[in-house]
Amino acid sequence: MVATGGAIVGDSIGYELGRCLGRPWLERHGRLVGMHGGVLARVDALFARHGGKAVLIGRFVGFLRAMAPFVAGASCMPYRRFLCYNALGGVMWAAVLVLLGYFLGESWTVAERWIGRVGLVIGVIVIAAAAWWVHRARQRQGAKPATPA
Repeated sequence: MVATGGAIVGDSIGYELGRCLGRPWLERHGRLVGMHGGVLARVDALFARHGGKAVLIGRFVGFLRAMAPFVAGASCMPYRRFLCYNALGGVMWAAVLVLLGYFLGESWTVAERWIGRVGLVIGVIVIAAAAWWVHRARQRQGAKPATPA
């Protein structure tokens, strides 16, 4: 219960930081984490369509766990929607970790290995999906007819 509460509160703080610092901060410093001008527009569109899923899945992927709440706030995702997915992700994340600890007992090396593998697989899937999405968006842009000058 404490882990769930901490996860939800922590991501809510990240959301508020994203909402307050938001777009100007990402435009100035986003290049440090790969969020430069063109990417920001695509991220906004992604969060408009799939923001809840990104927050939920992001809970289980290290890099996304830190970035998803901030970007959700910066992308003006409605807080109620964010909170629903944040709470669901926090409950699931805490339950998974507690159950892993319970079933694996003192075999933390085994747990660490499996958590790393699962995180890697999810990370690869997320990166592949993002690359596919960017590829499709570029294809759509290239398929637009040229406007006469």
